[in-house]
Amino acid sequence: MNELHFAYRLRQNLNRGLQEIDNDKLDRLRQARERALSAQKRPATHPVLAGAGHFFRFHAEGIRPRHLIAALLLALATGLFVQWHIDEQIAELSDLDSALLSDDMPVEALLDKDFDSWLKSSPER
Repeated sequence: MNELHFAYRLRQNLNRGLQEIDNDKLDRLRQARERALSAQKRPATHPVLAGAGHFFRFHAEGIRPRHLIAALLLALATGLFVQWHIDEQIAELSDLDSALLSDDMPVEALLDKDFDSWLKSSPER
């Protein structure tokens, strides 16, 4: 007997058994099904915040001051690092601009298509 034949026979037996069930048993099964469906979780009707918003919405009362201070210090350190990195990039670009404006660059470099690669390989940087 293959699986398809077995499934077909099982379906026939279940359908035959369904016709032999008493009405009171059918009512109890229907009531149990309705109770199960009413206890089933309902889908959310409003969007749930993700990430930090979700955390603060449901766990704000459990936050300890030291955790809040640590998070603020981490955010401050990250902001200072980003500011320092941007300042370094600006200083680097200003050195290149100064070299261009003060005519320290040879004219051939300005006319060359590979000027950008020349700037990157320049020993003065």
